[in-house]
Amino acid sequence: MALGAGWFPAAAQDYNKLTFNVGGGPTVPLNPTANFAGVGGNFSAGAGLNFNRKNSAGLEFLWAGLPRNIRLDLAQGPIASVNLYSIAANYRYHIDSLGGSRFGAYFTGGGGWYYRVISLNQTAAAGPGGTPCLPIYHWWGFSCDPNGLLIAQSVASRNESAGGVNGGIGFTVRFGDAGLKFYAESRYHYAWHSRVRTTFVPVTFGLRFN
Repeated sequence: MALGAGWFPAAAQDYNKLTFNVGGGPTVPLNPTANFAGVGGNFSAGAGLNFNRKNSAGLEFLWAGLPRNIRLDLAQGPIASVNLYSIAANYRYHIDSLGGSRFGAYFTGGGGWYYRVISLNQTAAAGPGGTPCLPIYHWWGFSCDPNGLLIAQSVASRNESAGGVNGGIGFTVRFGDAGLKFYAESRYHYAWHSRVRTTFVPVTFGLRFN
């Protein structure tokens, strides 16, 4: 215990033990998600621990909005939206000063839980004689009968959970010597939702302390 107590203050003088971040920006869907959703927004916040000057780990919350990108070919087209929520455990390798400058860079990656919420806020009805079922209808929460025709649905929502992974890079600019930094990050996300996998890249700008 005495050894541990003596080591911790000495280590704390070299680097901050705690790290946290908050930011937001645009979200760009990739195929197959890009076939059904357009560019939206994102918000993220996280906190964790620095093991040393270059290695960190923590938990991060992410919200990403994925709006509909095309009109559904129905007699009454529904107004639909997707909200994606994620909690992931991530590792981060960071170099906080490149060549002694205020600029830094890092790699981050991990995995966790992805919760997709699809909402329809207008009644949708199949066209005359039925509408052939397409993959986009599965994405937006509709179902099909045994003949492959769309089943009309009223206002509804559909929720689905899945595991997923992420990985990306970021760049930082340090403010003074207190450990506060501006960061810009691009990260790839892949979640194993049924029928259509969820794939997207949030581009995030914000503040990071480490």
